[in-house]
Amino acid sequence: MEDNEREINTSQNDPLISIVYSGEPGDIYFMNPPKELSTYPMYIDNPHKMEKTVGSYIAYSLNGTDITDKLSRRYSDFFSLYEKLLQRWPGIYIPRIPQKKITGNKDPPIISKRIRLINRFCLNLSNIEYLYKSEEVNLFKSNVPEVANAINKLPDLKLSEILSRMKDAFPEYNTNYDIIVGRSKIIDFDTFLKKCSKNIEEFKISVNSANEKRETQNKQFLQLIHGFSNYEKDNILSYANNNENNLIFYNPSYTSLSEKVLKLKKEMINPFVAFKYWLDEETLDVKAMQIAIEQILNLLETEIKLKTKLEELEQDITKGQAGQVNIFKSIFKKKEDIVAKMEREKEETKQKIEDIGEIIKIVGDNMEKQIDTFKNEKTQNYYKYLKMFAILERESNKVLRELWTLIKNALNDISPNAGQDEDYQSQPKKENSNKDFKTDKHEENLEDHDKEENKIEDKEEENRIEDNQEENRIDNEEENRIEDNQEENRVDNEEENRIEDNQEENRIDEDEGGNREEEGEDRGGNDEE
Repeated sequence: MEDNEREINTSQNDPLISIVYSGEPGDIYFMNPPKELSTYPMYIDNPHKMEKTVGSYIAYSLNGTDITDKLSRRYSDFFSLYEKLLQRWPGIYIPRIPQKKITGNKDPPIISKRIRLINRFCLNLSNIEYLYKSEEVNLFKSNVPEVANAINKLPDLKLSEILSRMKDAFPEYNTNYDIIVGRSKIIDFDTFLKKCSKNIEEFKISVNSANEKRETQNKQFLQLIHGFSNYEKDNILSYANNNENNLIFYNPSYTSLSEKVLKLKKEMINPFVAFKYWLDEETLDVKAMQIAIEQILNLLETEIKLKTKLEELEQDITKGQAGQVNIFKSIFKKKEDIVAKMEREKEETKQKIEDIGEIIKIVGDNMEKQIDTFKNEKTQNYYKYLKMFAILERESNKVLRELWTLIKNALNDISPNAGQDEDYQSQPKKENSNKDFKTDKHEENLEDHDKEENKIEDKEEENRIEDNQEENRIDNEEENRIEDNQEENRVDNEEENRIEDNQEENRIDEDEGGNREEEGEDRGGNDEE
């Protein structure tokens, strides 16, 4: 911490922190619970405001199994690390961090989102060994003052230095990699990513709309339940001659219902938040791939420029050796010195072309493998979030079902005839040794109901599989029958062809016999003559 900075609002009771971790209705920050984060090599938590001479910013505690010192990092520190990794690992997939936000970066929802996405960045980074053990990340994890400035001061790497670290990172790269063929594949995938990015942005609109509607619906439902409670307190209690035993929500005997209402705000989950999280991740990952591909194409352009420069140098050297040195190059130097300098520059350019050619082979070969990995990961990630949505939606429905079941049981206990045509007469509630209308039994019934539902679903799945198997069996029998018919037809056709051949042979024999008879008659006639 610098002299002109001081920490404020670090208490766990700070509204800023409590909002980030407990969330508004429907927030599902539990998807990344702190107890799981503790197993990460590097992660952030404990957002806190830091006040400077002018203004303030949000800082986070940097923790993890690889972090030994008490460290604090802000968003700009992570951004500097990310930018330096891009610069010093050109053409390599670098996990992306959330974009900079000029305004509202101290708002609790933005802080919560940043914590989630930066921790995802940290986890992804730790899974890429050559990046996580790099000079840039080691510096970021160290206890140095003004870590962002220290990272920014890391020098640019020469092509030979980049090649050296990439050979260490990918010792088994394909030395015969054909960049001509690979370039076409990479460009095709880049074209797909542009289309994919557009689809994600369009889908975000639908998900955000559905999310807002569900948030509104949940808030309105909470208001409705509180409206019922207030109506009981203000109206029904008077109608019932101030007898609380005739109430539903404010009945002292029905503790399960009152507790359920109190917990309802936290238990009502908005499953569309899961899709928002998923699309946030998709946006970052697609952009990370696009940046890596763009860098590979830049390396190819640099290689072309170096080859052009080499040709020009060779032409200038030839002219210089013939005494045709450019006047601006020779005005203060001897011809021999100029030619010698161009020779050195030529050798340096040759080496650069060789180095960048190997770098392109490494990053091109790696990118083709990365594309296959990326496709698989995106597919599995889609399955994961779709399943999560289904679970959350089912849990949300279960919460409402439990609430209405408690309300219905309370009504049955107080007024068994409620909802029928008979006149309702308020009667005092009978003494009941089990004042909570057998809550434990009710919970057991709910569990049994869920188990029964699962059994029914499993049975339906078994039946569906059996039906499919039966359909396949029938299809196979039908195919076999068709094949048998085809075989029979083939045999019949062969038999018909054989009969036709025999008939043709008989006809030929008859023709030959007739010809022989005619010849005999002719010969007999000749003899008679």
